[in-house]
Amino acid sequence: MEQFAGKFAVVTGAGSGIGRALARRCAKEGMRLALADMHGGRLEALAAQLEQEGATVAPCVLDVADAAAVAQFAAQCAEDFGPPDLLFNNAGILRVGEAWSHTAADWQNLLNVNVMGVVHGLNAFVPLMLAANKPAHIVNTGSVGSLVAAPGMAQYTASKMAVRGISECLLHDLAAAGAPIDVSLLCPGPVLTSIGDELMGLEASATVAEPTEHLMAGQPDFITPDAVADCVFAAIAARTFWIFTHPFSGYLDDMAQAIVDGRNPEYREVQFDRGGA
Repeated sequence: MEQFAGKFAVVTGAGSGIGRALARRCAKEGMRLALADMHGGRLEALAAQLEQEGATVAPCVLDVADAAAVAQFAAQCAEDFGPPDLLFNNAGILRVGEAWSHTAADWQNLLNVNVMGVVHGLNAFVPLMLAANKPAHIVNTGSVGSLVAAPGMAQYTASKMAVRGISECLLHDLAAAGAPIDVSLLCPGPVLTSIGDELMGLEASATVAEPTEHLMAGQPDFITPDAVADCVFAAIAARTFWIFTHPFSGYLDDMAQAIVDGRNPEYREVQFDRGGA
């Protein structure tokens, strides 16, 4: 897909971070938008901004962990705009801690959002996209953690590795069905977003700080959400499955060889190639 003007995009987790950047990029490309987020203040602020700039936007306060609510959201989207040309299953949360330190309820809560949120999005929207039988693209937001394990990241890594598996199987399922729908897995590295705010006890406000105001602004490897959106749209145009915002091929080569050789996992910090995103 190379032409976006006049087409319809759905973005979950649109109120901040990567989702917000994707929504803004879709609007810049002339797309109609259905935006979902749990935080109504941020969502309404973004929708108002995009509408003021001339975009057609339908905001929806939505918990992607609620299958019935996502199905209702999809039905409303279909009634208002038809099936999506672009579907961004982007909503996610982050918690850190040792693998044994989270309660079962904590695990369930994170998996309900990060994994089942993607599942609910696919269940609700893919049948509409299949029935339309026209070129479309699905982007599921994973992480570097979809490929790499690290201390203190068991919950998040488990969820993002699951998103990788779902996305790869989805690609094969759609190909087997002969559907003209492409799939991408977004694997961002360090990005200047507010996904970690809840870890510090910060409540979501109606306004979102610009990346230059982020605590990690200016730190090596951290890029802006807009830079991520650039990577995503380049991948959509190229029909690319893997979307890496930070090249780290050397690390992946070593990891793959270790698996082939049967060597035990050995932790080392991911070193991103400095050649650019």
